[in-house]
Amino acid sequence: FFARVGAMRSCHRATLAVLCLVLAAAALPSAHAKSRLPLKKFDRDVLCEACGATLAELDGIITKTEKKLGRGSAIVDALESVCDNVYTFTRYAFPPPKMQKGCQAIVEALEDEIDAAFAARLSPEEAKLQVCAEACEGVDENAKASGTVVEEMYVDGKPYDGKGEAEL
Repeated sequence: FFARVGAMRSCHRATLAVLCLVLAAAALPSAHAKSRLPLKKFDRDVLCEACGATLAELDGIITKTEKKLGRGSAIVDALESVCDNVYTFTRYAFPPPKMQKGCQAIVEALEDEIDAAFAARLSPEEAKLQVCAEACEGVDENAKASGTVVEEMYVDGKPYDGKGEAEL
């Protein structure tokens, strides 16, 4: 009788071990995991810029309010309001309405990651490396200077580099 009980316990342990392995494997992100970012709705350049802009704006809001509210509450409040004002995004590379929609998409898709990055007190640059990796995948960020895209300017149909004078 005891041998039989021991065999049953052994069988249950093996079943439990297999079940744990299956659940652990299911929890791991796979190479084929579906992205939570709306990649078909947005250009990657816009998403990448919006992600960095969102983190920079969040950092400013959190810094201003964390002494009054506490770090956790400041992060939650900032996440709820960061995308509200379209004029916040006038200094970035893309038109403010696009940036605002990108901000909303980033916060919706990556809220937990953003929360964790700011709770860990990462700088906006460190947070961007961690949080925006997927959004910025394949984007040439060297083409940007001070958060703006370097674009060619033309005067009278000829390229103008901004040096020297040109008649307008």
